[in-house]
Amino acid sequence: MTATRTTREPITGMLRGVVIAGVAGCVAAPVIGWLAAGERAGWSTLAGAATASVIMLVGLVAMRLIMSGDPGATMAGALVVYIGQLIILVAVLLAVRDQEWLHSAGFAAATVAQTVVLQAGQIAGYARARHEIYPGGAR
Repeated sequence: MTATRTTREPITGMLRGVVIAGVAGCVAAPVIGWLAAGERAGWSTLAGAATASVIMLVGLVAMRLIMSGDPGATMAGALVVYIGQLIILVAVLLAVRDQEWLHSAGFAAATVAQTVVLQAGQIAGYARARHEIYPGGAR
């Protein structure tokens, strides 16, 4: 009988964590926004949470590409992706802050809160994944 190997690579675990946290945040943020400041705030917080979720998911796609390359560049690439995600989030916040249809404070609060929740989900997914100690080494 041979042992079976499960493949729980880091990106798959991180993706699972981000999707679960993202769905939870996209459900909780509008409810909290609606209860706190009305319908417009509810829709604005949903937009903020969804924006953060999309940006983080695109970042994970970029991480998958980086991790398929040179193992030595993985940490530097991860830092560049994370900083890029934050820059894009700030740019989106600045671009939509003066829109009439948007409750700016709700959008910003939901975006920041969702980013923190998504990072927690990403870290939890990474921590639960299996990590190859010697990539390409003897089996």
